[in-house]
Amino acid sequence: MNKLFSELRRRNVFRVAGVYAVVGWLLIQVIVAIKAPLGLPAWTDTFFIVLVLAGFPIALILAWAFEMTPEGMKLTANVPEGESIAPKTGRRLDYAILGGVALIVALFAGDRMLPEAAPASFETRQQAGAPQDEGGANNLPHPEEPATQGAEGVSKGAKDPPPAASIAVLPFADLSPAKDQEHFSDGVAEEILNVLARVEGLKVASRTSSFQFRESARGVPAIAAELGVRHILEGSVRKSGDAIRVTAQLIDAKTDEHLWSENFNRTLTAENVFAIQDEIASAIVAALHAKIGGVIATAAPASPVRTGEVEAYELFLRARAYFQARRNLGEADSLLEEALAIDPNFADALAIRAAIHQFGGEYGFRFEDERAARQQGREFAERALAIDQDNSLALGIASLIHFYERLEGREAADFAEIFAGFERALARDPMNANALNWQGLAYAYLGDNEKAAAVHRRCVEVDPALAACRGNLAVELIGGGRKDEAAKTIDAAIDEGAFPVGPAQMIILAELKRRDAFLLLSLNVPGLKGFQKFNALYDALIDPRADPALAAEIKALFAENKASLRTNLLVNALGDYEEPAVVIAHWGDVMRGYRRSPEFKRHMRASGAYDYWKTHGFPPQCRAVGKEDFACE
Repeated sequence: MNKLFSELRRRNVFRVAGVYAVVGWLLIQVIVAIKAPLGLPAWTDTFFIVLVLAGFPIALILAWAFEMTPEGMKLTANVPEGESIAPKTGRRLDYAILGGVALIVALFAGDRMLPEAAPASFETRQQAGAPQDEGGANNLPHPEEPATQGAEGVSKGAKDPPPAASIAVLPFADLSPAKDQEHFSDGVAEEILNVLARVEGLKVASRTSSFQFRESARGVPAIAAELGVRHILEGSVRKSGDAIRVTAQLIDAKTDEHLWSENFNRTLTAENVFAIQDEIASAIVAALHAKIGGVIATAAPASPVRTGEVEAYELFLRARAYFQARRNLGEADSLLEEALAIDPNFADALAIRAAIHQFGGEYGFRFEDERAARQQGREFAERALAIDQDNSLALGIASLIHFYERLEGREAADFAEIFAGFERALARDPMNANALNWQGLAYAYLGDNEKAAAVHRRCVEVDPALAACRGNLAVELIGGGRKDEAAKTIDAAIDEGAFPVGPAQMIILAELKRRDAFLLLSLNVPGLKGFQKFNALYDALIDPRADPALAAEIKALFAENKASLRTNLLVNALGDYEEPAVVIAHWGDVMRGYRRSPEFKRHMRASGAYDYWKTHGFPPQCRAVGKEDFACE
């Protein structure tokens, strides 16, 4: 055995093995690094790893069988003892091994000690050196300014320096090999943002405001100035097989200084994803607290562990994006159904399904039986709260269900209980734009348009892309007689691509005398598919006058198209008051005839609105008549 090892050393077999291992490892690193930029197939790195491993025994066999001589390569058996230069070759191989090992050590040190380069979009922005904008449609208000969005449109960026305790979380770049994980990288960034938003004393730009800079070529200082924040968090996510790598870095936009950066390499599990999000949020708060002191809390709250199944979490992230945009709700519901098949106790998925089944019909999701679907939505909400009694979205949708059922006279919950439910939801998550929207709906239904408008302004501030909040704000401004502000709100919503489609929006545009916009929007209302009298409908609405024939035609069309049970608004506006629309647009000029009708009075009594008014005061359009009656104009 000793003789064999001596011969292996003499023929440099061990040295060749060392050189081969070093060179092979470096080659694999190069392939991994260039695969994504060159768009190489996902199997490229696996192929080269197999190739390198397969070549290893071949290299050892060749080292044993051949030897370098002054005359070139010869079979070892044919080399006379005096012609061998194996010792000299061995020293050269030693130097090659030492150099390779040094290079590997340097690469490891660089990966751990140096901040990772920013995602490509940021490199592009920094190289472009774009100047800071002084206005434009994308400029958003300074976090400390009074909220003026909606009524005044999106405000122009603040000129005062942003507060030190302020941050924006930009969308994390998707560096996965197939570039098909944007929903996942967005989800990681959004969860970190949600945790930071709950840190006391820290101003956080909304997701929609920050994510609009996904492909922007502007530099970090310009983006921070436009968002009105001092700090920027950016990063990237790479998923490959069963591994995940998340990179994040915190930048002081004023000095362009990197305050913190870190790479997280983990096995891809839901627990690890949530742990990374927690660690990043905690590190951000610690870095900011070390810099600015006691202005903010010393620690970040824990990120909620939504599910233990990473596949279910991915499906949830895709569905949540559709839900927030109020589009493709049928697909969103299917994705959530898949997620719940994987994890039946996924409370957040249940909460969104509950919401979709409550009002999906208003956004074109057709149910075979809408009332049965809404009952199923109620069951989803109850299941979600049984799993997590503090789930903010589930608390909000549960209160919305009570609100809708009360309006339809199918439940006895009073408005004090309904509002308390919304408050519980917002106490758990003050950034819950959906709960804000639904709370505003309840105030608007009761005619408290000032309070409703304040809530919906807050909703627009929290999530400028939630179209329902902008549309509802416009309705409330119209109900309060502030049509100029309502028009500005609509202009801003259209400019931001956040104006919903539905009968309520048709009423808004009729109130504002926007015929062209009315006609264009009407073509996209699912319930009116096949309708051809939009000019006649517009004229009837702006007069306003009863048109029983037109009301009957639209009512029949709604039934044929299986429109939502809550799309009766147009029918009410045209003089058919038999079934009320469970919406909030009954306080404008177009609905004056409905407000004067006995049916409106009956509906307000049945819904509990009249009892609420007797305790809290009547809305401006209504007044008490005697002790047990009222009238509205």
